[in-house]
Amino acid sequence: MSVNLTTQKERPDVNSNPVDASPRGTDAAWWLAGLGLLAMVAVFFGDSIVRLATRWSNEPDYSHGFLVPPFAAYLLWYRRDMAQVGRGGGFVGLILLLLSAGFRLGAAYYAFPLADSAALLLLLPGAVLLMGGWSMLRWSWPAIAFLVFMIPLPGMVAERLSGPLQHVATVCGTYALQTLGVPAAAVGNVIHLSQEPPIMVVEACSGLRMLICFIAITVGAAFIVEWGPLERLVIVLSGIPIAVAANVIRIGSTGLVQEHFGPEMASKIFHDFAGWLMMPLACLFVAFELWLLNKTFPQAESGGPLVSMPASDKGQNLPSGRAVVVPAERKQPRR
Repeated sequence: MSVNLTTQKERPDVNSNPVDASPRGTDAAWWLAGLGLLAMVAVFFGDSIVRLATRWSNEPDYSHGFLVPPFAAYLLWYRRDMAQVGRGGGFVGLILLLLSAGFRLGAAYYAFPLADSAALLLLLPGAVLLMGGWSMLRWSWPAIAFLVFMIPLPGMVAERLSGPLQHVATVCGTYALQTLGVPAAAVGNVIHLSQEPPIMVVEACSGLRMLICFIAITVGAAFIVEWGPLERLVIVLSGIPIAVAANVIRIGSTGLVQEHFGPEMASKIFHDFAGWLMMPLACLFVAFELWLLNKTFPQAESGGPLVSMPASDKGQNLPSGRAVVVPAERKQPRR
């Protein structure tokens, strides 16, 4: 039995470190600077934001863009306990601002609007570094990084991804239908059934929209969960098979409906009902994955893994050779 003889004077003062001190005195100034940053973004990047919103409205592959800024704001609120005004990073922030200006000028000169959107992603971390230093960037970087999902892919990249996704969706969808007892044969990107017309897996049905949307969902989930880097990486990478599986389920359900209820009902299922159903299905997949990872890699209430130690070390009256499982002591993980 040990007695803690540390007096009150000997205890370390948690407020003695200026880096860890609460920035309550500078809250008003920092929020005013943040409002100034938003005003600057609205003035200098208002046309870019309008173009992005137009593409979100007109292109179904990027309709999820309307949800990206609100979720980025939620990430800032979720990590609000890490918001601290610090020092350093001003030179790097100035370089990022210069790069942002260069991207914007290049976008205007070469008529490449996506570079204009990329300039916004360089402006935000640069301004945060100038206003709040590295500690403020550690708080806000997940929200800034998540804004990448609001920018559409370049046309060349989208075309390169659509072809392989079409092929995978056609092959896997045909195999799924054959497994369910439906006569199906794939010729190119067309699935022929016993009833006409065939199912054509065109570029719009390649699953690119699901891929981008589901990766955004898994990245958002990885930012929220307080797990280790390996588990978070698994969550992010799982967005690819989840997107492929959801598209295969969509094609397979369409083939089943066409085989048993006719092509008119299948067309409604494929273009209307199944499209809306894929988002909740993806969320269920992610929730099941989080549950499975939590069961496979259990986390203690303190945030650490579970370790085994001899019962005698915990004062347990257990038979010799038995052990108990206790939470490992470690510091609270940083979000």
